[in-house]
Amino acid sequence: MKKLTFLAGIAFVLFSCNSGNKEGSTTISEGDSEQTSSRAKGKSFNCSQDFQEDYSKLLTKEEMASIYPIDFKNAKVDLSSGSYGSHIYSWPSDRPDVEQVISGMKIKGRDFNTMGVALLSFYGGKDDMKSNRELFDRAYKKLSDEELKEIQDNIDKQKGEIKETAESMMEVRKKSAWEFVDGVGNSAWYKWNERWGGELAVLAGNSKFYIRLKISENPSENLEIAKKLAEKVLEKCK
Repeated sequence: MKKLTFLAGIAFVLFSCNSGNKEGSTTISEGDSEQTSSRAKGKSFNCSQDFQEDYSKLLTKEEMASIYPIDFKNAKVDLSSGSYGSHIYSWPSDRPDVEQVISGMKIKGRDFNTMGVALLSFYGGKDDMKSNRELFDRAYKKLSDEELKEIQDNIDKQKGEIKETAESMMEVRKKSAWEFVDGVGNSAWYKWNERWGGELAVLAGNSKFYIRLKISENPSENLEIAKKLAEKVLEKCK
């Protein structure tokens, strides 16, 4: 509980600026907002809360396999609960080994396929969908110079561990390159990493979750499958 409160405080520092009518370099139009998934419109997605304790039901192995074949015989599963939980399968791919640097040493390892869902969490309070979306989008869109200054001003007001952690998180945030994805949930953003694959962040009412996937070296191919997996989660709140 203390960890969650601590991280919530940092998120407030980073992303609770007065967004009002301000927009970053990547803007989301009203037209985009109208293209959100029909399954997400008008829903709070409180029905998703029970899945925090059982991610295997949030996105089942059968649902994953219906979208893309998983080598269950050789697969490992990462299954955990809570707001930092996950249900992710990994299995050997036919891609070449990848090289990474660990403690200054170059090490080669298998490039595994991965597929699953992670980090189901919920916005608290009585905020409406517009407020939830503004807060959600602010975490992924390219921030304007004005927004960056506003966030830095917030950080400068903090002390101790919160300030240090917020500064570290903001450095990572500046380097992140997320692409807006239309038609998934109430809002969705996607990023690609050559080593780890794709990650699709989805807002659905007052809930958010991540689809994590790598089944090829093609970012677009991974995105299309991630979108289908996200819809399987959204169907839980028909």
